[in-house]
Amino acid sequence: MAKTFYFEELTNVGINPYEAVIASSREARRLNQDRLMSDTAEGPDKMTTVALDRVVQGKLDIGYGPGSSDEQADKNEGSAGR
Repeated sequence: MAKTFYFEELTNVGINPYEAVIASSREARRLNQDRLMSDTAEGPDKMTTVALDRVVQGKLDIGYGPGSSDEQADKNEGSAGR
C-alpha cells in the first residue's frame, strides 16, 4: 500500500513544499534512471513515494548553492546548446 504524504509532514520539518516537490521529482528521476541502468525490476513502492519519503526524513539535501545539482544541470544545458 502506498504511503500518503501530508502537507504538515513537510512544514513540520521546515521544508518549503514547492522545493520538496522539485527535490523529490529530481530524486525520483535519479532513482528510476539508476534502476533502468542496472536493469532491475521495479520494487513494491513507486520511485516518487521513495523520493518523497527521503525528503520528509531529511535524507536529501535541498539547496541551490555551489556544487548543487541545479548548478550542474545549468552547466550541462549551456554546453548542450552550443
